[in-house]
This record gives sequence, structure tokens and C-alpha cells, in this order.
Amino acid sequence: MLDEREQAIRERAYTIWEQDGRPEGRSLAHWSQAETEIGTEQTVSIVEKRKRVKSRTAHGAAREQRLRESRAQVG
Repeated sequence: MLDEREQAIRERAYTIWEQDGRPEGRSLAHWSQAETEIGTEQTVSIVEKRKRVKSRTAHGAAREQRLRESRAQVG
């Protein structure tokens, strides 16, 4: 069974091949282009996820600080 990345590359390469007029002998070029595109998409996705995690972490840290300050004022 193909992993998700390989399947995504296969589908994208097929689409590129169709858009290119279904030429013979260009499968490697289409596959390489698809790999590049899929790799770029995955990299962007990873960067976006990291930004969300950092944002949540920063938000959580700020909330913790506010809680500490409010407890200090009460106590």
C-alpha cells in the first residue's frame, strides 16, 4: 500500500501529465515536479502548524502570568 505522500505525488504527477497534453517519455519530469510541489506544500503546512503552536504557547504563558499576578493580589 502506498503511503499518503507517495499517493499525493502520484496524483499530482498525473494531473501535471494531463495538463501537459499527455506526452510520452516525460514521466520523470512530471514526477519530479510533483515531488517539488508536494514537498513545498508540506513544508508550508509544517511551518503554519509551528506558528500556531508558538502562538498557543505564548498565549498560554501570558495567561499563566495573569493568573499568578491575580493570585498575588488576592493573597
